[in-house]
Amino acid sequence: MITPTKYMNLDYSLLNVSAMLIKEFSKQSIISYDELLQITVSKIGKHAKEITPYALNFLFLLGKIEYHHDLDVFEIKR
Repeated sequence: MITPTKYMNLDYSLLNVSAMLIKEFSKQSIISYDELLQITVSKIGKHAKEITPYALNFLFLLGKIEYHHDLDVFEIKR
């Protein structure tokens, strides 16, 4: 999924969706999962909905975001 092929639409790549999520986190630092899905679908398209969990995992593993269980929201680390 990270390595593109010549048949892959790069708009739906993991890196593109992750970059779009980081831009959204720069606008508001705390966003719920449902809001993130709505933003992703509205900006990129409905096929990006299945990539969004992978992009969130990618950003979490890089240490860019953290998840708050009690509020069910994601927050960008600054």
